[in-house]
Amino acid sequence: MTEETILQSKIGSAQSGNSLLDYLAQRFRYQSRDSWQSLIESGKVTLNGLTVPPLQILKSKDLVAYSVVLNEPPVDKNIQILHDEETFLVGIKPGNLPSHADGNFIKNTFIYILTERYRKLGHKGKLNLVHRLDRETSGLIIVSKEKSAHQKLTQQFENGTVEKEYMAIVRGTVSEESFEVGGFIGKDTQSQISVRQKVLKEETPDSKKSLTRFEKIKSFKTAALLRCIPKTGRTNQIRVHLDSIGHSLIGDKLYGRSDEEFLEFIRHVKAGGDPSWPGHLETARHMLHAHRLTLQHPQTEQRVVFEAPLPQDFTEYLKTQSKDDSF
Repeated sequence: MTEETILQSKIGSAQSGNSLLDYLAQRFRYQSRDSWQSLIESGKVTLNGLTVPPLQILKSKDLVAYSVVLNEPPVDKNIQILHDEETFLVGIKPGNLPSHADGNFIKNTFIYILTERYRKLGHKGKLNLVHRLDRETSGLIIVSKEKSAHQKLTQQFENGTVEKEYMAIVRGTVSEESFEVGGFIGKDTQSQISVRQKVLKEETPDSKKSLTRFEKIKSFKTAALLRCIPKTGRTNQIRVHLDSIGHSLIGDKLYGRSDEEFLEFIRHVKAGGDPSWPGHLETARHMLHAHRLTLQHPQTEQRVVFEAPLPQDFTEYLKTQSKDDSF
């Protein structure tokens, strides 16, 4: 999608006192500091409708606007609504759709698309993500419709009282019916990739304790379908744990592959190539699906359960592994 649009951001009390340049460079890191300075000086960024210098000091409730021509990668916009009520909703995010704005994705995101859909239906309040999923991970996302519900729901995720269950298709055959993977997750210092993590033998100052329970649902000749129950909530926890035991996700571009393979993928995308990287992977995205969530209702305080069926790309891949089985 290519179009000219105006992106706006209202300054809160926490950002008051910062310069315009500092605010943009720290908050929106998809542009370098030098790039933001050039954009401000060229008039592409305004403050309360006026052009100002980069070091202009911001005040609470100031409105920063950025004029940009969007050239966003294509995404799957087929968002399903599983549950909808006054204070919150439960959506099912497809794979290949970012949860929120990041990098080249501004409007082609779960929360933007959903907000526009509800605005057209007459909803006047603001929708807010309660939690997030990786761009390629499909499944359940909780979205709040008002402040009180947002606080109660996010607190549950922060406290670890939300029960989560994922479905994953992994590389290789799995012999155990159930097992756990734990340890400290931290930066892989032997990798060129800054975001790559690994399970460490010993605790380090930057590592975090982690634990995931896995249950085998079905095993095939070269793959297996697992139920994944994270007991802690570390970034990329399931992917890192699976990689650590030699069963990385089918379609994973980072884990289970060499640094050079991942860097090749990055060069491919930056050159305008298809983000699904066809021909190099088993599937267009990694096979991880947020299948089930159990949490406390923000109003009734009763435990409620939400479940998202396996998406089509999951079932199609499973059928290629076993034509005799029905999913």
